[in-house]
Amino acid sequence: MLNSALRSRAEYEELGVEGLASRTTPERDAAVVKAVEELLDGRESVLDLCCGYGRVSLPLRRAGKVVRALDISPNLIEAGRAKAAEEELSIDWAIGSMTDLPYKSDSFDAVICLWTAFHELFAEDEQMSTIWEICRVLRPGGLAVIEGPIWGPATASEIANGIRQGPEHRIVTTEHFGTSSVHFIHDEASYGRLCAAAGIEDFKVYKRDWGGRRRLILEIHQPANN
Repeated sequence: MLNSALRSRAEYEELGVEGLASRTTPERDAAVVKAVEELLDGRESVLDLCCGYGRVSLPLRRAGKVVRALDISPNLIEAGRAKAAEEELSIDWAIGSMTDLPYKSDSFDAVICLWTAFHELFAEDEQMSTIWEICRVLRPGGLAVIEGPIWGPATASEIANGIRQGPEHRIVTTEHFGTSSVHFIHDEASYGRLCAAAGIEDFKVYKRDWGGRRRLILEIHQPANN
């Protein structure tokens, strides 16, 4: 199996901007941006991790945030960069993997990782690397927000049909907008284990309405300097 970075890059290069945009609506995007702005109130510098073509990065910059945007897919980054240039918006765009961030430590007041992107990491070492990297680039007192779908326990039928695989049957294959998508199922238990292993003490996992859907949120709060 390809590692997560190569698999995701191949998938999104094939999907392209139009294909990715077809998975959302302007109304959903606006609701997500509003939710993000509320969570990041008072925080100036933001890293939009797995930013796609900038459907959150661009509105945050318009709202006055200092934004850096990173994605594994060159075609999506190029589309975001072109839109920002068209609107004369200053955003630092970069191509890279969330498991190895090209930024100095203590660089951001906030890091966001939305649209199920974190759930595309199947291996525990990739998940841990990303959590560590997010914490590394957060400034003291910083906030990270990871958002993804809510999944229930695997059924006997899902296991028998190969829809749910891997440790604890956490890797799920679903039909999504006419194509197959594969994601790792996170919940309170799996996020709790990751945070405990990373030495993170101040975090919370909860469900909330998010862009018209019920979603799972992980918040990580970086300790402030005393």
